[in-house]
Amino acid sequence: MKKGAVPELNHKWWSKNKAKTMGKTGLGNALKDYEVAVERNDPVKMQKALSDVKKKLPVALNACNKKLHAETIAGIKKYPSVIQKAEVALKKRIADQASAPAATPKQKVGKDVTIWKWDVSKEVLKKYSPDWLENFKGYELKLTLNDDILDVLEKEGDYVTPQQMVDDVQAKGKEVVEDLVKVLKSIDASSKGKSPQDVDKLRAKFKPFAEMTIRKKAKEIEKIPKQRWDKFVARKTQYKDYKIKAGLDVAVGVLGTAGAAAGIVGSGGAGLALGIVALVRSVAGLTKQIYDLAQEAEGVEKNLKKDLDTLMKRYVNADGEAKKAQGREEMGASVLKGILGTDAPFLATLPKCSSNYELWDNKAAGLSVAGRKLSVNITKGLAACDKLEKQIKNAENVKARKVLDKLRKGRTALDKSLNQCSTMMARVSKAEKNMPKLKTVLDALNASNPQYAKIFDKVFPAVVNLTLSGASAGVGFSEAKSTLEFVNTSLGLFNDIAAEGESALEEYLG
Repeated sequence: MKKGAVPELNHKWWSKNKAKTMGKTGLGNALKDYEVAVERNDPVKMQKALSDVKKKLPVALNACNKKLHAETIAGIKKYPSVIQKAEVALKKRIADQASAPAATPKQKVGKDVTIWKWDVSKEVLKKYSPDWLENFKGYELKLTLNDDILDVLEKEGDYVTPQQMVDDVQAKGKEVVEDLVKVLKSIDASSKGKSPQDVDKLRAKFKPFAEMTIRKKAKEIEKIPKQRWDKFVARKTQYKDYKIKAGLDVAVGVLGTAGAAAGIVGSGGAGLALGIVALVRSVAGLTKQIYDLAQEAEGVEKNLKKDLDTLMKRYVNADGEAKKAQGREEMGASVLKGILGTDAPFLATLPKCSSNYELWDNKAAGLSVAGRKLSVNITKGLAACDKLEKQIKNAENVKARKVLDKLRKGRTALDKSLNQCSTMMARVSKAEKNMPKLKTVLDALNASNPQYAKIFDKVFPAVVNLTLSGASAGVGFSEAKSTLEFVNTSLGLFNDIAAEGESALEEYLG
């Protein structure tokens, strides 16, 4: 070994520079293991090999003759500093690898999976369902995403990003529904006082508007997954080359609108007159259904009012007992809860109230739907009456004049029925608006730890009076009765016209 030489961590250097007369010490093999580990870029095996090299240095020193192998001994003694430098560098390398992001595998675009689906037509009808909107179904939005993107988010423990994607598109879906409901209500408001033909034109605009709105919003929805993914990649740059493949399917279903003048047949006077008779007969049948439904609602409402009175009465009794016990108990409120919690009439009445409320709510909803349909059909009949009156008001034929007289009387009765129906619908709407407040009170009483004093003293009386004030006489029962009476009067007059016979009507009405 040359004097002053710096040893190297490889088998070749050791074999060349060690004393030729030395026996085997195992140091050469340890150095060879280190070389192999370096070639394989295996930090763990490199650490182990360096450790073995250090263990073999004392063995190599013991194998040296102090007089014959002085240069070899000097070289071996320099090995520890060389090994230390290698260990420091190796530790830094291992630390850097631990803190560096793991190697990102090449993307393999996965299959499409549905992450969100929205039935637009169904959600619209939940909020507003005019009678003239027929067969509105099958309008759906469906958002898909390549599943490898979801796998990456799951691997990184990011469950917020996919939820934000769904939340964002859900908000857009609700915007579609709100826009369509707003237009439906606008069409109904604009239709008042218009001719059937003009009403039909207004209604016909809804289908193209609905499809344009859905497709326009769909373009916004389709961009949302990438917007959220880009925010994720800003934090996890190793995925910057990954491609996101979001797809939005727009299903255009069925949407039909009923004509305002539907059900009125015939262009001549006779055909129009018979068409009016047919429509008024159907109106009479629908009005009878509403009358029966209103009568049922009245019975349910009376039972509900009676049960609500019972709840208040039992509370007043229990409150009196609780106040008497105030001196013996630390908390009067706990005494009140204990009394009502074992009061048989109170416990039996509360579920009855909840049940009758649900039934009453269903009856009111039924009246709301049927009442709207009735209003539409009566309006059709009035428009047809106006048209027929214009055709025959100048007729000189005596029989035609008699038909005109009955037509005008029938129209007057029909108009009065519409007014009564409108009054009933106003009361139904008032009840529907206030009923949820009563439901809130009943839910509070059914809670696991109801605050009876707060409910009955501060909330209960006002809510009950407010709710039932719009529902006395069965949510419009008296108006339903009046509507039926006027419709039956009108029907009698139009049946008299029909009794003339089609051929006779054609003779003097055309």
